[in-house]
Amino acid sequence: MTRSAISVALTVFAIAPALAVTVQPRGEFLDRTRDLQHAIDQCPRNGSVVFAPGTYQVSTLQLKPGCTYRGESGKSILRLTAKNRFIFDLSERSDIRIEGLVFDANRLGGALLAALNAPVRNIHVENCTFRNVVSASVYPANIAVFSSWAIIDSAFLNNSFVNVAGGITVSTVQNLTISGNTFTDVTQSDAIFIAPNAVPFRSGEHIIISNNSGTGLAKMGIEIFLPHPPNGSQMIAPVVENNTFSTFTATNNEGMGLSITHGDGALVRNNKIDNTNGTRQENGIGIEVIVRNAQVTKNTITKGFGFGMALQGTSGNTLSFNNITGMWKDGIVFSCDNGRNRCDSSGSRLESNVIDNARLYGIRVDNNWANTAIVSNTINRAGGYWPDDATLTFTGIKMCPAKQPVTVRSNIITQTSKTPPHGFVFRGIELNPEIPGATVADNVIRSLSPVPLGEGLSGQPGAGWILDRNQFVNLVKGK
Repeated sequence: MTRSAISVALTVFAIAPALAVTVQPRGEFLDRTRDLQHAIDQCPRNGSVVFAPGTYQVSTLQLKPGCTYRGESGKSILRLTAKNRFIFDLSERSDIRIEGLVFDANRLGGALLAALNAPVRNIHVENCTFRNVVSASVYPANIAVFSSWAIIDSAFLNNSFVNVAGGITVSTVQNLTISGNTFTDVTQSDAIFIAPNAVPFRSGEHIIISNNSGTGLAKMGIEIFLPHPPNGSQMIAPVVENNTFSTFTATNNEGMGLSITHGDGALVRNNKIDNTNGTRQENGIGIEVIVRNAQVTKNTITKGFGFGMALQGTSGNTLSFNNITGMWKDGIVFSCDNGRNRCDSSGSRLESNVIDNARLYGIRVDNNWANTAIVSNTINRAGGYWPDDATLTFTGIKMCPAKQPVTVRSNIITQTSKTPPHGFVFRGIELNPEIPGATVADNVIRSLSPVPLGEGLSGQPGAGWILDRNQFVNLVKGK
């Protein structure tokens, strides 16, 4: 080999004393797949492949287990050249770290793939950027990060996703953390989507999705999905907290902030969902809950959705200390899905939520809510807040039939406008007699208008009801 040939070879990769293989850029438009794959194959156990700043044109690179792949944040760019492919393939491998790289899918495919027939384990992806993954690519190459089998003992931390059709899509999970990631312009699918399969090993435990943020979302911020009928997969008490998503762009008007349909005992806490500046999602939901025994607390949902929170026919849930503002239809709805036999939200508790200016209902109950308590909620509605208020009726709490007693106690429902438009109808609590032994007590229903407006309790009570110590202030009719 000539001296010049040796010099060129050394610019491709070099093994440093610290178990590192360093690769260098060699022309922005040169396909580097072959020599970079050779460098990866040379990575020693527990070693590193270091990508020096520059742009590397590649098709799919097969990662070696037991190795760290590292770049200089924002400056080491891997650009895809092959249509409907992924830049890194880590299928069936373990003990891999990926740090500080920019994955430019170049509108051709995706970035990270974990497929085939065995889980990946101990995968850590941190401080990377994923960009230019488009919906025109063939699934799953329209997803930035895709795992089709299982991912275990792994984490995605502090990564950035920009202009991607879908962000992180994974199936079966165990001991997985997705935290601190940002998503900007997710144009087709979810920012984060988890849809487990049934597997012959422990799964669905210790799932944390926290401190992520996103804006410009075409579907959902976070979705944890269980198909119907259920597929036998496991998801146990996932934690979804401190996430912030805003500006939804779904053209079907069904965009959502969080959809938790798998994972009984889920904790959904301190999330902020804001569609003030997005496309109005008239049938969309800020937070959807279709699991049992969830704790949904201290979340904030602001404007631009049909519903602030929807509890869809699952029991034993607690919704507390949430703030919901400016929903097109309902602040909180208990809904029914007969097709999936989901109509039982019994044993739930709505407590200390603040609901401002929901257009039609503050809290609307429309399924079996036996043994449920709606207590200490604050519901405010300003007549004139919505342009068509002169033709609308607003109800603070709407009750529906239930098979066992329910409690509606210590709620404060206020019409807050000094100048509500003529024709606006304000109602506090709409009763339904098809409930045995309901308690409606200690509620305050009032209007701040200069003349009396509205009705405190509408509808008829049932047999054996307790209506006690309710206060009606500046209303045309109390009960």
